[in-house]
Amino acid sequence: MVCYIRKMTTYTSVLLGILTTFLVHPTSSSSCEHYDSESYTSKFKPFDCPQNCKITPFFSPDYSVTVYSSLIESAEETIDIYTPEFSSWNSPSCTKNCHGCAGCSLQEQKEENFPVFTALLNALHQRNVSIRIIINNCTASTCANKIAPLDWLKLNGIQVRLYKTTLFMHSKYMMIDGGEKTCVSSVNFSKTSFLCNREAGVVIEGCSCTDFYQKVFESDWEQSVEYEVRNTYTTEQMKFITDPAELNYNFSALPLLGHINGTFVTPLESYEDVKTMLYAGPDYSLDTLMSGLEETKHSLQVMIYEITNSAICNETLKLHQKGVNVSLLVSSRVVETKVSENKCYKYLYSNGIHSIRTTTNLFEFSHQKFWIIDNKTVHLSTGNWAVSDFPNGKVFKRVNRDLQVVMTSPAVVQGFQSVFREDWDRGTDWEPK
Repeated sequence: MVCYIRKMTTYTSVLLGILTTFLVHPTSSSSCEHYDSESYTSKFKPFDCPQNCKITPFFSPDYSVTVYSSLIESAEETIDIYTPEFSSWNSPSCTKNCHGCAGCSLQEQKEENFPVFTALLNALHQRNVSIRIIINNCTASTCANKIAPLDWLKLNGIQVRLYKTTLFMHSKYMMIDGGEKTCVSSVNFSKTSFLCNREAGVVIEGCSCTDFYQKVFESDWEQSVEYEVRNTYTTEQMKFITDPAELNYNFSALPLLGHINGTFVTPLESYEDVKTMLYAGPDYSLDTLMSGLEETKHSLQVMIYEITNSAICNETLKLHQKGVNVSLLVSSRVVETKVSENKCYKYLYSNGIHSIRTTTNLFEFSHQKFWIIDNKTVHLSTGNWAVSDFPNGKVFKRVNRDLQVVMTSPAVVQGFQSVFREDWDRGTDWEPK
């Protein structure tokens, strides 16, 4: 099993992914540099799309590689990306991380197995697409005579900047050609996230309202810091690195659909005429989420990595006490803590909410973040129900940048519910220990 092998051998290669999935704030010994000296004041209010959108939900481990690669291949002019990390699929040593130097040989990086890496370089060199990436900052140097993925991309002409608006950039976002297609998801740029986790995302098309996300991106881009390649390379090495020849990727080498035995192969369908609303965190994110929860009348289905925000936890209990049918499906694994010891789940369980399940442990993590209200509306988020992702107030420090999309459509609801129900049936009842 490819995912089982990864659990045993590649912990260091997904260290940034761990930071992303759990948001472990750096300690004084960490070499990751964060620009959090100033408070952040909310500026982006939720935006109702004036026209309905075309929505295509997708899920890891089934279709994330296909969706991301196809989006990049469709780009004709521009690609803008938020990603908390950019990990190599080749070797743990190839990826920049927060502990010591990293990098791989030029030949190893040339043969990078991450399809997104290949697709971006082809878009740049074969179609002259302008590409911008905002990523979190990590000051670890590339080892002498080595190169890291971001170094390679930057040297080829892709613009890479380091996020500094808030403590941590937790968004997973890609905009194609100024909003022709926009992707929001829980998918980190790591092999685990694409092939071993349960993740969820949507592609948004056919509506101009994704300009809202682009305004957030442009604001963060203006505040970001240029990524610097710290090694120098000879003329011959630079010719090798910046060779514009088209790169081929062997998609047949990827695992087949259903490669994790016992899991549900998710749908990949598009839905037209979907009423859509967009918002961003930390700006008004908690207010918007709580407003949706407070209006819930009949049912709330939550499928999320974990819940640690006490205000959201309390509101969930209030819904139960009002007679709302609450069902929570959370990851069977989280980083650094035991799911059985989660304070929110204990609180809800002790107050009568026993419809709490953990997802199948066949996934490395169930890292998706969505909830369904009254069988009418799906909320999808790049962030968890955590204080860092949904903070209280209007002025913040030590918080995340996240993005959310709200979709009102019976067809979209059915698509997400099919995943919720299938994973619920394969899950295990949570009980306090």
